[in-house]
Amino acid sequence: MTDKIITEKDGAVGRLIFNNPEKLNAISLEMWEGLGTAVAVFEDDPDIRAIVVSGAGGKSFIAGADVSKYGDERMGREAQEHYAATGEKSLKALYNSKKVTIAAIDGWCIGGGVSVAVCCDLRYCSDKSKFGQPAMRYGIGYRYSSLRRLVDLIGVPATKDMLLGGLQFDAEEALKKHLVGRVIPETDFNAWIEKTAKGISEGAPLTGYQIKYTLNEICKDPADRKTDRCEELFQVCYASDDYKEGVAAFAEKRKPQFKGK
Repeated sequence: MTDKIITEKDGAVGRLIFNNPEKLNAISLEMWEGLGTAVAVFEDDPDIRAIVVSGAGGKSFIAGADVSKYGDERMGREAQEHYAATGEKSLKALYNSKKVTIAAIDGWCIGGGVSVAVCCDLRYCSDKSKFGQPAMRYGIGYRYSSLRRLVDLIGVPATKDMLLGGLQFDAEEALKKHLVGRVIPETDFNAWIEKTAKGISEGAPLTGYQIKYTLNEICKDPADRKTDRCEELFQVCYASDDYKEGVAAFAEKRKPQFKGK
């Protein structure tokens, strides 16, 4: 694991922190690799139920790719394909995680930062945050998968504004365009994220995965949807001990203790 990606565990909450604050957490190849490794570690941990993705330093979530490394990491067809394939593999791992993932965006969220954020289930930002995709400035391209994930959230017009128009969205505009689910005052942001993540981690994990999986299938083209698997996961919820525990806890007016079984 690179020291540019930090992982922490707090009960049922895992924290994945992009740690390159001197460059506003701009992503290098080793950080893309570290992202995939970190997601895999949390994925294999049965105690983890929610993952919070954030950036170190208090100024930026992720301020795009580390352009200073382009010459070493992205020049030439073979190098560029390796870089792109590594990034996409890690993004897919995050997108397909069985855990509930939360992008905690405090500050700049640019380029690859937007790509990471849209792979999370939930996106919340502080009121100082700004979003952008300056692809035209560097002559880089975006694969279908990355653009599809963004379009699924904010639609084609807003995606064109970001990528073709080079427009930046402040926090309120990002909220209006459904890029984030809520804007939190900077002074309250970290505490609010911690409270929200803890609440999610106390929920029923089988239900969380069933809802997440089914919604991700809905975003696919109809011919590619695995609706049989969606039905199977739906039935698993109602056959689980957690369902019985949820009903019993409601009747007994107490907090449920879910086991993921």
